[in-house]
Amino acid sequence: MHYLSRRHRCLMNESEQALSDAAKSATPVESRIAKQVLSDPKIYCLWESRHADLVRPVAEHSRRVPQVLALRNIETGLLHRRALVDYLRKNQIVGAQRDKVFRVFYGPKDPRDAILTEHRQYVLAVSSRISADHLIDVMHDPISKRLLGLYQSIYSEYFELFCFMVMTEDTAMAEAVKPTMQDARKRANSVRQQLNSIKPDKRYSSFDRQALLAKSGRYPILNYMVG
Repeated sequence: MHYLSRRHRCLMNESEQALSDAAKSATPVESRIAKQVLSDPKIYCLWESRHADLVRPVAEHSRRVPQVLALRNIETGLLHRRALVDYLRKNQIVGAQRDKVFRVFYGPKDPRDAILTEHRQYVLAVSSRISADHLIDVMHDPISKRLLGLYQSIYSEYFELFCFMVMTEDTAMAEAVKPTMQDARKRANSVRQQLNSIKPDKRYSSFDRQALLAKSGRYPILNYMVG
């Protein structure tokens, strides 16, 4: 890989280390996906290329605020990419009903091809989220963690209501649910605006400085940072 800068390489090193850690101690789903990415050269190369593009905006900045805002933007985008599979798994939608859902999002494309495409996107999104979560932890910004958790909760609510509306054959029921769906979308957009505007905790510094502190042993839990 050709990296934009030393910072870009450092971000990628940290991201890969986060995947390695997740393979050993994350939730079962995250652990399985991390192992899959790290053990399959083709998937790993695809992840590396796409994740490098994702963190490029972070690498382009040297100050804490734009770095953290860029990481938040990465996280919200990855949430959107995971939403469909998360919805299917949460509601245990399989078989013909699952194919119907995929027709809503993929049109006339063969359901089997759509499922494979979506699964690959899900694997890449989950693995990049593992790494992005770690990078936000490195930046020590509880504001990001709180707002991202709130956004995930509201967006999941919105997405589930949207799927219900487009899937139901009961027009009256769809119309009844529509105001609730619109309200959820409005609340999600409001939190998204906060993610894009509220500045991070001022007690800490840029990624570069945090990496150096970790390397020096100031943050033992992150002592594998390359700095």
